Amino acid sequence: MGFTASGLWLVLMAASGAPSDPSAEALCGLTALHVAERSHFAEKDRYAPPEAIGFLPLPCTDGTRPPAPDSQSVGGCRFLFTVQDAGHKQDATLRLEARGVTPETQNLRFFIQGRDGVITRAGSNVRVEPADCEAWAHEADPLQRYHELMAEYDCVGGPYAPEHPCTEALTQLSNLARDGVGMARMEYDAHPTARELYPLSPPTPVMRLCGVADTPRQRLQVAATLARQGRLLDAVLSPGCRDGGLRAGLPRLLRDGACPGPRCLELMLLARRTQVPERLSVLEARASSLARWLWTQPAATQRDFLFQAAEIPSERINALLLMREGQWPSLHALTTPALTALQNAWLDEARREHPSLSPFINMLRDLQRRAPTSPATFRAWTASVPCPQLQDVHGLPLSTAQLRAIADTQPRCPQDTVQVLHRYLAKVPPTELIDVLKPLSATQLGTLSGKLGLHEPARAEALFDWVMDRQPGLLDGLIATPAIVAKLLTPSHADRLGGREAVLDLLLGRGSMSRPHIAVTPETLTLVAKEALLGDTPPLAWVGYIANDRRIRLEDKQALLGNTLHSADPRLQAAAAGGLARQQHALIPAAAARACVAELRTLRECMASRAEVLGPPAPGARSAMIHSDVTTDPPPPPPSPRELYCQRYEKLRSYCPTACADANLDEDASMKRLIEAAGEAPPPEPEAQRACRRWPF
Repeated sequence: MGFTASGLWLVLMAASGAPSDPSAEALCGLTALHVAERSHFAEKDRYAPPEAIGFLPLPCTDGTRPPAPDSQSVGGCRFLFTVQDAGHKQDATLRLEARGVTPETQNLRFFIQGRDGVITRAGSNVRVEPADCEAWAHEADPLQRYHELMAEYDCVGGPYAPEHPCTEALTQLSNLARDGVGMARMEYDAHPTARELYPLSPPTPVMRLCGVADTPRQRLQVAATLARQGRLLDAVLSPGCRDGGLRAGLPRLLRDGACPGPRCLELMLLARRTQVPERLSVLEARASSLARWLWTQPAATQRDFLFQAAEIPSERINALLLMREGQWPSLHALTTPALTALQNAWLDEARREHPSLSPFINMLRDLQRRAPTSPATFRAWTASVPCPQLQDVHGLPLSTAQLRAIADTQPRCPQDTVQVLHRYLAKVPPTELIDVLKPLSATQLGTLSGKLGLHEPARAEALFDWVMDRQPGLLDGLIATPAIVAKLLTPSHADRLGGREAVLDLLLGRGSMSRPHIAVTPETLTLVAKEALLGDTPPLAWVGYIANDRRIRLEDKQALLGNTLHSADPRLQAAAAGGLARQQHALIPAAAARACVAELRTLRECMASRAEVLGPPAPGARSAMIHSDVTTDPPPPPPSPRELYCQRYEKLRSYCPTACADANLDEDASMKRLIEAAGEAPPPEPEAQRACRRWPF
């Protein structure tokens, strides 16, 4: 039979002075060991040595037990209990032995083999009848009642009322210990509450400080006495010292300078747990000496103290410990919340040990004071900080001088410099921006184009000359105002961009994809169109482009094209008429409309003659996708007969002239306006043209 107390299987048996049959210890012990092993197997799927499963038989009444030869055995009083065979599989054999080790039991050996718990005697397979372990326990174990009450009530607090069960348990224990029962004395010595409430000798000062009997005032007096004797530190740190004793002793120890010191971490952890206010006083008033002591401790002690005793967040601890190694942490990790006295003292130690950290520490302290960082401090920081940590200034209000200091780091940190400046440039005044960006290369300026604010007219005007001087590629995205257009068309600037015609192409939006895209306001576009149409014979392409450009208001377009519509050159008339025909309510002179119709007639006759070579259109439909030589996955389906026909037709048609500056007049409404203005119609489109139109109107 087995009982549980303090997590151990206590086999209720004893031998010294025990009743007549000594085999009862063996039989009850084997039974209890078997139950413990089976319980362990059910939970862990394996058997284990006695100690691993918490099996501990009772010793003799004097507290002694026979020594065990190895971990597979454990002594009781007159028997040694051994796990002889224990496997890890469900069908593994479990073999347990109880062997007598005293003169009166040395010829006794008992076994349990298997899962059924049958006990046999050595040399015989005859089953041994089990003992009455309950009767044996009452007769043999002087502490049985004590163990029963301890298992139920714990009895480690107190004091207890006379009727409380713990009073009975502790009284029995102390009486048996006083009577010289060895096992009782061992239990008594290990039970601080019993020793204090039922002393066999006067209580020691440590017992009075750390126990439950004395009042808070009495504990303070005991703490003072122990302090004079130099024993208070050991008393407070003794195992099991209660919170009342800690609250009496810790304040005196902390006030008297025990921290910093060899046991400082332990004391501060206890002070935190018991909420002793002197802990905060140590962290504040003794920050310098505490930091010096902590600086010399192992890394594990440093981390434990900073986290558990000083309650510093992990991210900040990591930053402080990086400084211990001479490395630069992140500014953000140490900026908010404000540094404590201990953390500031730690920075002093870091500066003393690693002077290279001084720029970082100076910068950090300026930020902590919420005062502007001095130019010298900031420049020293930018000159020394590891490149990735330039990003730490993100979110800080930086002055122009500070941005220039960051720009000066570009030879050392080209990528990080640009990334930091990227966030700030849009709000820097133009004159100051020019100075900030002076150290950057043309390539770096190009990566910042979207953040220079060149899409704002006033800012674009202020920065235009600088853009043309430093990096004309920044024109991509610039908004052109009339003032900028006037400058762009001057020879000094126009020649850099390919000449006046190239500039007008850019401004009209006719530039190639590889050239800058310059945005224009409606007012500016009208001005550019006017410049493009100057003279009696403006370029045909510009006339057609302007006539087709729907960004220009109709009334402005009519005014711009007025001379062209009445030009002596019918090609110019046709180009202007073709574009205007695409716009509702446009006024097109008849002569200009007829010039466009004439060109359409020539074009369509040419188309028809080319189509005659191919015959009627092939059946099927055109592909919605324009075929190219680019490999795709999966590959496109083969072209339809109609697609092949149209590809041949379009190649032949490419030799035909254009009409009306290539204006798109496929819409019925556009053609109708043109015919009404001309008073005549062009021939119908050839069948091949209609069949090969990819997007019919």
